[in-house]
Amino acid sequence: MIIWRGWGILVLLISAVLGGPGTFAAEVLLGPDLMNFGTAGGLALAGIAVFFIGQRLNRPRPGYHPATGQPVMFGNSHTFFFVPMQYWGFILLGISLVTTVVTLVGQL
Repeated sequence: MIIWRGWGILVLLISAVLGGPGTFAAEVLLGPDLMNFGTAGGLALAGIAVFFIGQRLNRPRPGYHPATGQPVMFGNSHTFFFVPMQYWGFILLGISLVTTVVTLVGQL
């Protein structure tokens, strides 16, 4: 079961759109043994994209309280598995780093 709120599903979609073609491109260019470098590169790009998109979507917006008319800041909540979208950028970069290290160790 995939849990998201707002546009949080973009984390999965961006990761698939950037990670998948990176894997196939690396398999063609580097061979099947090193195709995980393409996955790592695609996930790194996805992490950067998700961070900036999450920052933009989750920024607070000024508004007015409907009952009192006082100015307030409304926060958006775009999450994927209860984690705000912009933090998934760091998680994806971490997964990319782990994938790179595991692939390098596997080549030894």
